[in-house]
Amino acid sequence: MPKRVYRTSRGATVDMSTMLTKNETVPAVGNMRVNARGDEITADGTITKTRNQIMQEYHNLSTMVPQDGAIPESSDMPANSIEEDEWQDWEPAPQPVKESTNVGRMVEEQTPSGGLAAAVKQQQTVTSTAQTPVSEKDTDGVRRI
Repeated sequence: MPKRVYRTSRGATVDMSTMLTKNETVPAVGNMRVNARGDEITADGTITKTRNQIMQEYHNLSTMVPQDGAIPESSDMPANSIEEDEWQDWEPAPQPVKESTNVGRMVEEQTPSGGLAAAVKQQQTVTSTAQTPVSEKDTDGVRRI
């Protein structure tokens, strides 16, 4: 790994590779419970799993090669024991016939007489509920001008 030396704005030099190696075992900031190297750690800082163990578990779980069972060469049933379904002879079940009711006959016997407006006009009676304005009433008191 090449040495990375940076110069700060005040002129001091910082060697990043040396800083990383000195602080690998320091717990990282956050809630993942790992150190700077990537090892799983407990609250007191002891390592429970190394980064290599974690990566090995991950690669064992997610493989690129499918893991299928063995492919059977043949089935145990003989070919002549398979029964064919004769679907051409199938007929649907008969539907029950609906009996007509008196209401159905009454609806069928009615003949249309006009449209919606004619039906509304027959049912509606208009009564006047208009009130006479206050200005036309006889009042003996003071009026607003």
